[in-house]
Amino acid sequence: MLVPLGLLALTIAIGLRLRTASLVVYTGLTAATVIAAWVQRDGALLADDTGLLIRHRGRVTRSYRWAQIRQANLTRPGFGRLALAVFPEGGPWDVPGPNNAVLVGRVWQWRRPDPSDRERVEAVLRAHGVRITDPLP
Repeated sequence: MLVPLGLLALTIAIGLRLRTASLVVYTGLTAATVIAAWVQRDGALLADDTGLLIRHRGRVTRSYRWAQIRQANLTRPGFGRLALAVFPEGGPWDVPGPNNAVLVGRVWQWRRPDPSDRERVEAVLRAHGVRITDPLP
């Protein structure tokens, strides 16, 4: 939440210096940034002996059991986001299925995951018989 607010503060300072917009616009942008960060808080990808769990907005739900997952890898679905791409079992035309991934556990992360974090995720997946494909560089 600090990075978007820092960039917004810089934008406000430059905008006020150049007198390109009113203070109302910048107040609205600040409010929108804080609300968006608050709504997206508290996301996590968790695992237990049964399968993957996702914590989103304070609720924990089960996404896939280990037996349903054929292969998986960490991926970046967009700017500042990190997710686990899961290829579940199924037929070749199933969506999601073995040819089409579903992204689970999207979390905000501005930088690449630390190698130790990536290795821990991959170790958990391998321990449950999930094949790792195309890991993040």
